[in-house]
Amino acid sequence: MNIRERINRLLGRPGLVRSAVWDAAGAGNRLANWGPPSTAFASTLPAPFVKERARDAYRNNPWARRAVDTVAVGAIGAGIKPQLRLANAELKQRVQTAWLQWTDEADFGGRFDFYGLEQAALKAAMIDGESLVRMVIEPGQRIPLQLQLLASEYLDQTRVDGQTLNGIEYDAAGRRRAYWLYTKHPALAPNMESVRVPADQVIHLYAPIQPGVERGVSWLAPALVPLRELQEFTEAALVKAKIASLFSGYVQSQEGSNPLIVDNSVPTLEPGSMVRLKPGETVEFSEPPDAGPTYEPFVRQQLRAIASALGIPYELLANDVSQVTFASGRHALLEYRRQLESIQHHLMVFQLCRPVWDTWVRFAIAAGALPGQAVNYSGVRWVAPLPEMLDSGAEVRALIQKVRAGFMSRAEAVALTGLDVETLDAEIAADNARADRAGLTFDSDPRKTAAQGQKQPTAQGGPGNV
Repeated sequence: MNIRERINRLLGRPGLVRSAVWDAAGAGNRLANWGPPSTAFASTLPAPFVKERARDAYRNNPWARRAVDTVAVGAIGAGIKPQLRLANAELKQRVQTAWLQWTDEADFGGRFDFYGLEQAALKAAMIDGESLVRMVIEPGQRIPLQLQLLASEYLDQTRVDGQTLNGIEYDAAGRRRAYWLYTKHPALAPNMESVRVPADQVIHLYAPIQPGVERGVSWLAPALVPLRELQEFTEAALVKAKIASLFSGYVQSQEGSNPLIVDNSVPTLEPGSMVRLKPGETVEFSEPPDAGPTYEPFVRQQLRAIASALGIPYELLANDVSQVTFASGRHALLEYRRQLESIQHHLMVFQLCRPVWDTWVRFAIAAGALPGQAVNYSGVRWVAPLPEMLDSGAEVRALIQKVRAGFMSRAEAVALTGLDVETLDAEIAADNARADRAGLTFDSDPRKTAAQGQKQPTAQGGPGNV
């Protein structure tokens, strides 16, 4: 503080107010209540209170449940499935058959197949902020691998030392080396000791909100407060409407007796009830402001803000398509599709599907289910479902144009549908051969009919040639 500032302070004169370079870093009355705490150390800590509130919202709030289920079903659908790229068709079929058989035995708890586990793990990560998948050896299976889906509380947060923080053990370079996990839910055995599980046997599924964050935060966190307050607002409006619908009559008599009341309790309002009042008694009701015509626009606006916080279209969150046009609906679905693709490939494929595939291949080779010499099983394309657009016919025509122009291979176009191109070609060939033997002609056979349904001229070289 210089001499001028000291004199101004002694005389009570206002000092020079320096403006911040960034408006968001400034002070003043507008930002007086905005003093967020530092997140430097909180990046290594979980958020248990947020998690419990998010779980409560998923259980009891209709929009929270709708948001989580919509994203989980949209991102996973019938499953994010692998398509192996192998030149040896026989070996490829062998791998696909072994994988398909294993997916039904993948769940340690026996509740899902592998693709159901994908959806359950994503749901847990959205609600809790994180989920754990432990890869367990099961000797009773041909490929002795199972996946155990664990909630975040299975991680022993009391394990803290020079190398371990919140149950996660790190090496000297800061990489994860092991997890300390409970063998049972800690609520069932509060005094149970945790066991050390190597990091390559555990998948910690979460989306870091900033670099260096070691634990996940519920995806519902930015919307929990408005979700709660909107639910309370709609419940209050519902109760008010319910009370307003009660039509009761009041009869005054000289004695004021009421045969409906056996004691001195205050009579309650019920539809169609008749209540007698004693002389001099009156009934007065409060008159809270009516929601009126502003109720629906207010709720819609709040749901739009919540949908923006959760990254899903308002129409899907509110299940309201009353104001959707073709252009606005297509724009919303395209943005939603990009959100789903980010979740599918940046989170699910990278953190869950690839490690599971690599471990499954090692176990399959060790068990003799697959040959391991001079075979590369890493060439896998994970195909995830995408939401259908408003005009599916236009989408198909766009794919056809890309394939014909050479911008996309037919194999890639088929892969977008979740099918394997070689399997599809075999089915088409079998269908055509069966139709030829029966003397049948279908519009789906381009050898005999054109796209407009016209009969194709007979190809040279006999039937069957295109």
